[in-house]
Amino acid sequence: MNGKKMFNHLFILTDDTGMMQHSVGSVPNPKYGYTTDDNGRALIACTMMYEKYKDDVFIDLIKKYLSFLMYAQEDDGRFRNFMSFDRKFIDEDFSEDCFGRCIWALGYLINADIDERVKLPAYKMIEKSLPLVDILNYIRGKAYTLIGLYYVYNSFKNLDKDFVRKKMDKLAYDIIEEYKKNSNKDWQWFEDVVSYDNGIIPLSLLKYFSIVKDEEILDVALKTVDFLDSVCFKNGYFKAVGCKGWYRKGKNIAEYDEQPVEAYTMALMYIDAYKLTGDEKYKKRAIDCDKWFYGKNSKGLSLYDEDSGGCSDGITEDGVNSNEGAESLVSIMISHCAIDQLK
Repeated sequence: MNGKKMFNHLFILTDDTGMMQHSVGSVPNPKYGYTTDDNGRALIACTMMYEKYKDDVFIDLIKKYLSFLMYAQEDDGRFRNFMSFDRKFIDEDFSEDCFGRCIWALGYLINADIDERVKLPAYKMIEKSLPLVDILNYIRGKAYTLIGLYYVYNSFKNLDKDFVRKKMDKLAYDIIEEYKKNSNKDWQWFEDVVSYDNGIIPLSLLKYFSIVKDEEILDVALKTVDFLDSVCFKNGYFKAVGCKGWYRKGKNIAEYDEQPVEAYTMALMYIDAYKLTGDEKYKKRAIDCDKWFYGKNSKGLSLYDEDSGGCSDGITEDGVNSNEGAESLVSIMISHCAIDQLK
């Protein structure tokens, strides 16, 4: 099955503006509009799909999602996140997570083998946003941004590499400091809670290590990878920390709801850990994270919808969520493409 047919819901969920945020079942719900978060992740997913299938339909979508990000970016380099169906942004606060996800998406795009004229807006948006890297306060915003800057550092030929490297150094230092502040023998983590998008924090350090070759960075990255592993694979299959309560230090792990974003970010984390160490355990874990989408999970149920080409929004106590929104779709697409790196 080709990529277009396998994830056909992509073409239902995306309209002339961009990717809509939510669906009722497999039917897009315009009431909730769009987010820049989703369109940024969709940019990564479609870039990966183009790399895998070389189908120009994904170039058309890349242009659409890039156009959305251009509209979302303010003159000072920030990105607005929530847009109503009538194309009006309705949020005022600066979302560091959204900012970091956009830098990741733009960096990933410019690293891909795609026509430079398609990449041109990405270069311009990155240049506009770089001064804001220094004001980030939150660890996930820093981690997303660090991943993005890894690609910028490797790809942006007309940018001062020392300038980018200094920003990467600061982000990595801040992340390591959070680890030192919050970790102990039994809690090898960056915060006192394991919450959302957990895999991206160790992933950001693994990306950074591949450039700087600092063994302290690798040590922290792998300790936190293994800590997450002990939390999410304690039953022998991948089980994400539930979003209804998360996992706080000294407390029980929330069982539900399990969200698709956790599976793909941890798959990416394991893939990089495998590449850097050659440890077959990490390769197997990455594959099992991808298999979570297709039934190797706590309910033994597939989240992938063969009829619509969509993905359920998560696993609840009662089974799979019947809605198929943007975040779950891009999660399964990115995981699907990333696993190719292990072949």
